[in-house]
Amino acid sequence: MDMMTSIAQMSTGMSNAKLAQGLSTAMAKKSMETTETMAQGLMKMIDSVPKFPGAKGSILDVRA
Repeated sequence: MDMMTSIAQMSTGMSNAKLAQGLSTAMAKKSMETTETMAQGLMKMIDSVPKFPGAKGSILDVRA
């Protein structure tokens, strides 16, 4: 393998790695944005539930 072929292959490999990293970053960002949107929707749903102080079922105890 001559030097020119080696340099071309290395350049192509580096370019592919850069593209893969960019795609991975973009997918992670999109996933985070989707998760944030879902969490905001969940918070809106929780806030929309009527609250009756002292009424049975007015306290939600959630344990994981």
